This record gives sequence, structure tokens and C-alpha cells, in this order.
Amino acid sequence: MRLWISLYLPTHSLDALFPNWSAETTQAAVLCQGRVCACTPAALALGLRPGMRRGSALGVAPGAALREADPQAEAAYLQQLALALLQYTPRLACFDAHTLVLDIGASLRLFGGPRALWRRLGASLAALQARARLGMAPTAAGACMLAWQAGAGTRRRTLHLATLRRLLNQIPAAALPAGDAHAAWFDNIGCRSLGQLRRLPRKGLQRRSAPAVVQSLDAAYGDTDEHFLWFEAPPRFAQRHDFIERIEHVAGLRHAAIRLIELLCGWLQARHGATDKLHFLLHYEKGRHARPPTALSLAYSQAAWQAGDFLAVLDERLRNTSLEAPAIALELAVDHVEPRPGASQSLFIEPALWASRESRLLDLLRARLGPQGLWQPRPRADHRPEHANSWEPLAPADHTGHTSRNAARQHEEACADMPGEQDAGRFPGTGRPFWLLRAAVPLETRNDRPCYQGAALRLVRGPERIEAGWWDETGHVSRDYFVAQDASAARYWIYLDREPGRPRWFLHGLFA
Repeated sequence: MRLWISLYLPTHSLDALFPNWSAETTQAAVLCQGRVCACTPAALALGLRPGMRRGSALGVAPGAALREADPQAEAAYLQQLALALLQYTPRLACFDAHTLVLDIGASLRLFGGPRALWRRLGASLAALQARARLGMAPTAAGACMLAWQAGAGTRRRTLHLATLRRLLNQIPAAALPAGDAHAAWFDNIGCRSLGQLRRLPRKGLQRRSAPAVVQSLDAAYGDTDEHFLWFEAPPRFAQRHDFIERIEHVAGLRHAAIRLIELLCGWLQARHGATDKLHFLLHYEKGRHARPPTALSLAYSQAAWQAGDFLAVLDERLRNTSLEAPAIALELAVDHVEPRPGASQSLFIEPALWASRESRLLDLLRARLGPQGLWQPRPRADHRPEHANSWEPLAPADHTGHTSRNAARQHEEACADMPGEQDAGRFPGTGRPFWLLRAAVPLETRNDRPCYQGAALRLVRGPERIEAGWWDETGHVSRDYFVAQDASAARYWIYLDREPGRPRWFLHGLFA
């Protein structure tokens, strides 16, 4: 199915020079050769009008920001939008200086159809804070001309070529991409619409105007193939967002971060890759009291490529971040990219999907609690209960993604020769409690029986002898462990210290 979406930027010059400008509060205008060519609604309310000279504009609105049009900034802005939209199709091109076209025919099934893709595209543009009008049609030129038409009730979407031709017949002839230079001639001969222009003899029209006019008509109506130079993503991702005003609160960083992440998702889609590390760099004002940029790195347990996976962790991290000084720019760079895993065709949920969900949860907890807020056990090959386990901060998976498997293998090796619950039938004294006391508690002895809180304990299982520790500084231990029970059936894990001297009983663990 041939289908195109066009993206037209009616306020392109303002968007490029005044990022994230507000229609209600931003008083700004763009000058072309000393005259106002575009201005914000707030500037219009002050009296600024297109065509005014700089002096007149400053007299009417002294507080308005006036800047000369910058074609390089406009081109860079269009390139950024193209980079973000690569997540929807690799066949994306610039139709003109203010319009992008996307060939979405091969992407419809992936995104659930034309309407779903239209909505997804609109959501991405909203996240980018881009003011754009969209058009959808079976031809790229037709989609562009639908998007160029102003008016709230204008129809800008169609899936069928016959409907597109009926809509194009009503569009003014001056809207033809190659018809700008011939608009006066069209009007003089009474051709007000594309339909009237198309009914003229082809040879006469081509001779009196230009071959490009006939070619543009054929391309818009689907009578000839369209050819474009597709946009290519840069080899490395590094994008910067400059703020119009100084940002003094962390909440103001989120919109810029969302914009940069949208660009990253498009770049990752173009490279069919994923990443598990984002490196943000926060820039401050220059001057006598300038501060070095602040690094804000986000690590993920599994490589991601969708905006939702990145933003969830970013939001948690921003809640625990404070600005050292007013910020003027935010930069995002990615150093490591790995191939994206293929989609599973299995009917049932695979274990890898459950592991992915668990990793996302751990990423959120790590971002919320900090790097020292989430710990994991690390078993050690030591029979002494107080030394058999250690705790370390839970770190994200390494680039190869084998961290969890390595940890599991180390656990199996450490516990291979240690008794466990599965051995309770063969070794009657190996019942271990779930709760181990931080330090063993000495017990009283009455009639050679250990007592806890004044009640005598009855030995129900044991002994389990442990002799170890002669090789390190913590010292040698020689103990006989027992499972003891009191009159209320509560069970305890106790041991008899067999070191030379008077034997003593200690409480070391509690059973549930």
C-alpha cells in the first residue's frame, strides 16, 4: 500500500530561533532583510505585523525579541525532527525547506494501521513541542499540499487515490510546488485551482510554463513515480538543547530531556540498535563564577530503545536531583550501542520477557533510592553462617548482559558443597532458619539445658557440626548447631561452642 505522511512547519523560523516559545507569553519576531516575516501571537497582540521594519517593530513592542532569520538554524531544526521521526520509517526525506515526507507504507502493520500511526506521530511531535500540520495521502506531493492548506475544517487525510484527486482539484493552483513563479500567469488565464490547471493541454502548459509544473502535477496526482534522497542518521548520537531562559528548577529539564530522548529513539531505530546507558550533561552560565557541567548518567539493566523505558527511570532520577546553578543547556550523548534483540514469535510468554519486566522494576527502584539503596546477596564459599553471605549494591547488567547468569553460577559454585533444605532427609541436622541474627546471643544454662527468655529449650534436631575459619583473620570456630523448641512450639537455631574451656550455648537464628 502506497501511503505518505507529510509534516509541514508553519512557524519554522520561530521554532528554530526560539525553541519552546509560548503563544501566550513569548513576545518574539523573525526578521527577513530588516522586515518582520513571522511573529508570535503575543507579539501580534502588541501590534507587530508582518512587513514592519525593525525600527517600527521596536517602537510598537520595545520588549519583543527580534532576530534575523537563520537558514542554518532552520535546517538544523528540520534535521532534528527528521532524526526523531526515523523511529517510524527509514524512508524519510525533506520535501522542501519547511516540510518533511515519510513513506509509511511498510510501517502500517508494525504500528497498527494508518490511524494508530497518525496518533503516534502526533504524540511524538507533542513531546518534541513541534508545531506542525500533518497530511496523509497516497502520494508525497499530495500529502504535502493537503498539509499546506490552512483552516480548521480542511480535510488532510485520505487513503485512496481517487479521493486525493478530488481534494487536489479544489486546491489553489498557486499551491503547486513548482508553480510559485507562474502564479500570476495561472491567475491571468483563469486557472484558480489545480483541477482547472490539470484540464489544460499538457504540451501547451509545459511550453507556456515549465516542465517542472507538469511533473509536479503528475507526482501529486499519482501519475508518475516520486524520487527522494532519504535522510541518513549520523554515525554517533550527540544532541544539545539550548534553553531560551535560564532553568532554575529540575522540573524545567524534563521537557528538554523528553525532546532529546525522542531524537535518540529515532536514531536507535535507524541503526536497529539499543543502549543501556544515557549520558546527560547539564551546562551552566559562563562567566566569572562559571561552573563545570554536571554529568547525569542513567544505567539500565537491559538495553532499551523505546521512549517509555527511558523516561520512567529519568523521572525517578530527576526527583532526586537538584540544580547547583541556573542551567542554560542540556546535552545527551550515547557511547555504547548493541544490536536490538529480535521479536519473539512464540505463542507463550518467554522467560526473557519476565526477566525484562523485573529489570525495568529494578531500574526504577535504583533510580528512586540511589545507587546505595538497592542491595543483593552474594554467597561465599564459607561454612560459617555469619560469613557465608555478603551484600553489595545491585549494579545494572554489563554490556554483554551476563551479570545475572554469572551471579547465579557463582552462587551454585559457592553452595555446591554446602547442605541445604533439599538435603534435610539425608542430613537430619541441616534445617536452616530464614532469619540470622547479626551477632549470636549468649544463652543461660539450667541443668545443662539452654534457656531463652527464662524458658528451657528442647533440642529437636541436630547436631550439625561446623569447624572452619582457621585460614583467615576472623579465627577458627568449632560449633555444634541444633534446632531447639520452647513450650509454645517456637523454634530457634542455637549452637554449642566447642572451643577449649567451658562450653557455652548461643542463639544464632530464628525460624518463621
